[in-house]
Amino acid sequence: MTRTLKALDLAIEATAESFLHNPANYSDERALAEDVRQRMCAMLPPASVGNVTVEESSGANGNIPDHEAYTSRYREVTKIDRVQCEIGGTDFPFGARERLDLGVFTDDLRMTITGGTQEFALADLAAAAEFKYVKNINYLRYRPDDDASKYRDIATDIERLGELPNEVYRRCVVFGNYDLLRRNADTAAEEGLREIAEQYDVDLQFVLPSPR
Repeated sequence: MTRTLKALDLAIEATAESFLHNPANYSDERALAEDVRQRMCAMLPPASVGNVTVEESSGANGNIPDHEAYTSRYREVTKIDRVQCEIGGTDFPFGARERLDLGVFTDDLRMTITGGTQEFALADLAAAAEFKYVKNINYLRYRPDDDASKYRDIATDIERLGELPNEVYRRCVVFGNYDLLRRNADTAAEEGLREIAEQYDVDLQFVLPSPR
């Protein structure tokens, strides 16, 4: 686990530096997550796959006589990248429909392919991260009761991470193309989010530019 967390720290630090140098290289949260994923995969070996279950039937009409010719490729998988984006599974606390931005897995993991969607087993998850890219918002106002607020959006990511088992390391990283916390009035928002993160045992990190 120490190696995993070290790789996660280094990858997020490198992505943060790259983002601060040129935020235009990152169009959305998925781009940030994928950047971290690729950096981690360069540091960590692939994970072995112990079991793959394919729960899928084609139901397709037309000239596709053997759908198994495609799905069988999953059954033949023996190794995958240890770090994956958009991960989830039916035994995750929030179900398979909600996905985490990034997950790091242990060895000998299990996968289920359901309707073409890749799902993982919660017991195989070693670390998870959520990334929030806050664009074009000057200040992070303290609005805990406003479901449409960016404050509530970040808090929800932290709370989702907090639903994971205690043995899973959790981190939420907030990127902004403005310094969202530069006013004294934003202190309440930062303190509120840090209190939620502490409550749910989630490491909260802000990556924000300084004035030039």
